Amino acid sequence: MRSFTALLLLCTALAARAQRTFDVTIADSTYHMKKYWFVLYTKGDGPALDSLTAATLQKEHLAHQDAQAARGLIVMAGPFDRNEAGWRGLLLYDCDTREEVEGYLRQDPFVKVGRLKYEIQPWWGAVGTRLP
Repeated sequence: MRSFTALLLLCTALAARAQRTFDVTIADSTYHMKKYWFVLYTKGDGPALDSLTAATLQKEHLAHQDAQAARGLIVMAGPFDRNEAGWRGLLLYDCDTREEVEGYLRQDPFVKVGRLKYEIQPWWGAVGTRLP
């Protein structure tokens, strides 16, 4: 498994700069790889919110993400348990550019009020990969 991972990472690094998709063959299997955008939501520095405002923003936050998921832009999302690192959630976007993803993130109600920050990283996955 280690050699597969190392080879996959090497192929990914070489192809990542050139295009959004590529195929890699390892032994008898060919994988169609695609660039996605991994987003890590972290705790923001915005002011504390009263419970009514927090509940309203939570509804708007989820509606914002649901609308993007319905369009096929978000292919995976979910919160983390509260943790000391300040991680709040992850999103996996199927978009062409980082700028496109950032445009959607800037519209998130919790980002707008400073309760969430985010990091964006390109992530390569085999097309069709599913969680069990």
